[in-house]
Amino acid sequence: MKNIPEFNHFGFIGFGLIGGTIARSLRELYPESEIMAYNYYENRPHPQLELAKEDGVLTYISTELEDFSKCQVIFLCAPVITNVSYLKRIKNYISDECLITDVGSVKGNIHEAIHNLGLDKQFVGGHPMTGSEKTGYSNSSSSFLKNAYYILTPTKEVPERYIEWLKKFVTDSGSHCEIMDYKRHDDVTAAISHGPHVISASLVNTVASLDNDEIYAKLAAGGLKDLTRISSSSPEMWQNISLTNSKCIVSFLDKYIDTLKDARDIIALNDADKLTDFFTNAKSYRDKL
Repeated sequence: MKNIPEFNHFGFIGFGLIGGTIARSLRELYPESEIMAYNYYENRPHPQLELAKEDGVLTYISTELEDFSKCQVIFLCAPVITNVSYLKRIKNYISDECLITDVGSVKGNIHEAIHNLGLDKQFVGGHPMTGSEKTGYSNSSSSFLKNAYYILTPTKEVPERYIEWLKKFVTDSGSHCEIMDYKRHDDVTAAISHGPHVISASLVNTVASLDNDEIYAKLAAGGLKDLTRISSSSPEMWQNISLTNSKCIVSFLDKYIDTLKDARDIIALNDADKLTDFFTNAKSYRDKL
């Protein structure tokens, strides 16, 4: 039997949609556990955290980073750049036995920070590939983890027992666990998540630039709305992602621009056969998703 530790004291830095979703799942799986979240407002109440405490999801709210010394597992759930900044601030408070994980959709920057801070033996990167265009704890739900993919990117030095605990948590939450190298992760997410968000925002901005009398917005139906739903996501989060995974995103966008230029040329030439192939190939791959 694998040596899976029993953790019962969890801490959160960042407590929006994904942080709230993970905390709800922890509460369901480990009802007697202590779950705390950091209030970065410090001197005034944080309405979303207060709501989570009222719901019974949080045990208590902290305004002192020293309180993370009590945690056995810390979830970094703030925007990806903010996660790194807090990691530096809590380093001197956390126990050497504390497991650190995150939920960011970019892994390169935090793995680099973990290594520079000498925390490789305590870190397993995490990325739950789920969520909503809505934000905040009040929109969170443990159901977001059901049948979702949850990627783990462990360091080479982290003990196997930490990986096993996270795998168990992920699968017990209803997600499919996938383990991969963090560099491979960033290449993949640039193509299936980050790039599409840039493309969606570009499409919306292009339509908006033409819509002087708002007739485009008035008549917009399923096609535009379905394709651009993700553009309603947090601008701050996507700014952070784009800044921290820029190399992979640019590489993907270069390939996409080439494909878009090919499509433009096929349409301009009225090439019926190539148009049929273009749409058929897309349908074939899309139907597998």
